[in-house]
Amino acid sequence: MTVRDYSQIALGFTGERYVPEIKGNIFLEHMHRYLIARTRVEGKDVLDIASGEGFGSFYMAEKAASVVGVDIAPEAVAHARQKYARDNLHFEVGSCAAIPLADNAVDVVVSFETSEHHDQHEEMMKEIKRVLRPGGLLIISSPEKREYSDVTAYRNPYHVKELYRDQFVDLVGRHFVNMALYGQRVIFGSGLFLEQKEAEVASYDSSTFDRTPGVQRPIYLVAIASDSVLETVPESSFFEQELLESEIVKLQLAVRDGAIELERNRSASLEKSIAELQEAYFDSLAWKLTRPLRVARRVVGRGIFIDRICEQFCTTCRSQLPAVCEPPGGVLVNFVPISFVPKAILRL
Repeated sequence: MTVRDYSQIALGFTGERYVPEIKGNIFLEHMHRYLIARTRVEGKDVLDIASGEGFGSFYMAEKAASVVGVDIAPEAVAHARQKYARDNLHFEVGSCAAIPLADNAVDVVVSFETSEHHDQHEEMMKEIKRVLRPGGLLIISSPEKREYSDVTAYRNPYHVKELYRDQFVDLVGRHFVNMALYGQRVIFGSGLFLEQKEAEVASYDSSTFDRTPGVQRPIYLVAIASDSVLETVPESSFFEQELLESEIVKLQLAVRDGAIELERNRSASLEKSIAELQEAYFDSLAWKLTRPLRVARRVVGRGIFIDRICEQFCTTCRSQLPAVCEPPGGVLVNFVPISFVPKAILRL
């Protein structure tokens, strides 16, 4: 069974709770965390606190002995139960400050993007320690307030209390003896990785060329913590996506396509307006009354002047109203004095 078997069952996107139908940066951020967590849960009993739509619990259940997803939203739990059915996967309604599990129930607790949605951080950490077995593992993430909110001047309406780096490190460190800290952000650049053995990962700023261990200016922090020694931790990793599939490229393409479509609509609207004005003008009384003058203007434009025609073909036409002259070629012209040209009827 795969998640695609249930892809037609979708939970509405609130703008905050991630659903797998949404792609872009939010997909990269959430999926990367769960891929890392899945490397730590094989054969273990796992709690996914604030499990949301349930996709992350499902992925971990492919490796874990058992997974319990807990979320405070009943509609999310009902959705997850329907969409992700596995013998070793269960979903329950509950909060991170009152986890509906017995003491020492799990080996691993996973909590991604949870702490910023409430201010009961101490209660949450105590509950996590309660349900963890001795030497158990916590994998937890949080937006880093400076980069997430201060630098961008963005205020997420769903966030209650965000933490700065030192606050997050202090919170986890007060409840667990050992901790490994990761920085995360969606990046674009060149990857150069040592293949023969594990090595430190560094970032270089493309403007200043300054070197920084790990990821520069991480927007999210991920901590792996335990009271036992962390003998091995997940390696630094890059969750790659084709550039043309990236959110920024698709956004630029959408802006371009939108501008093109807007210009097409404007041109079509302008052409329609012009056509309507022309039609209205051609049907107007003014257009009909000035037809003789337009005809006379065409005659003058061809170099045929009424006075010269009169002199050549009818010396008495000015004294007759109208007098008919037959010029060479059989063209019939009704001649009137020049002052009567607007009222003349010319058939060319």
